[in-house]
Amino acid sequence: MTRALVGIALALALAACEESKAQAPGDDELVAAWKKAGLDVSAFTDADAAPYSAQACRSGTVGGVDVTICSYDTGEDAAAAQDPALALLEKGGAATASALVRGKKLLVVNDKRKADPSGKSINAITGAFRK
Repeated sequence: MTRALVGIALALALAACEESKAQAPGDDELVAAWKKAGLDVSAFTDADAAPYSAQACRSGTVGGVDVTICSYDTGEDAAAAQDPALALLEKGGAATASALVRGKKLLVVNDKRKADPSGKSINAITGAFRK
């Protein structure tokens, strides 16, 4: 019985570890997924990485929604940037926004123009990032 519990605990710990190490899709893969979902995607250009404490960031619009993708040295660095990114969005008055981490990437979504009242675009944007 004890061995079974230890085995289950070990399996759960390994699964959790693998999830946290999951690689985020590359920027080109994300753009392709967003286009496949029927979303209009603008060109992504270099953006100021300092507000997100990132190595590099790129910004554009997807489905009329502002999107920023930032890269970090480690997944821990990306995770540490999530709450400050949300605070930055809130400080800027964002009503509908999200900041998600996957692997070494941070995805920041901000519907500051209220282009997505139904939330369908934001759902597709974040869904592609989570895959």
